[in-house]
Amino acid sequence: MLTLLARVHDGVTRAGFLLGGVTLCGIVLCFWLEVIARYFFNSPTLWSGAMVAYLLCLSISLATPELARTHGHIAITVLPERLGPAARAFYDRLLALVTGAVCAVAGWICVQESLRQFNYHTTTAMGLDIPKYWVSSFIAYAMISAALYFLRHAFGRSTSRATPSATADTRKGP
Repeated sequence: MLTLLARVHDGVTRAGFLLGGVTLCGIVLCFWLEVIARYFFNSPTLWSGAMVAYLLCLSISLATPELARTHGHIAITVLPERLGPAARAFYDRLLALVTGAVCAVAGWICVQESLRQFNYHTTTAMGLDIPKYWVSSFIAYAMISAALYFLRHAFGRSTSRATPSATADTRKGP
């Protein structure tokens, strides 16, 4: 059953990551439309700046779980690279556990805030007035899904992975 849930989680994450890429295309389109409206028709849009901000938030929120799943997030590896295999495995598991707990707490806070925004009908203050929970719920999704991935890494079979220095190309350049 857990394997099925993990596969569903992975599938939702991959779909979200692709949707995050689509939101980047939306950002480019909004900027493109703003430039055309402003410089060719002398009529700037009132909504494009707000739409770009919302789409950027969605893009980051939809990409975050995939980065947690694939260990694609930024990592400072000075200490882990100096550890032996057993200490490195312990370090990786402990770090994944702590990170998962922090993301879970942040996700819980975001869920509470999204519910508050929904209950009080809070809207955004930018040029494009939408319910705030439409945006903040994606942040909650990102934190909770990333927390699940970090906890899966902490309690999984192995959290060891190749470090950038271990996979770097050692050939001399020109």
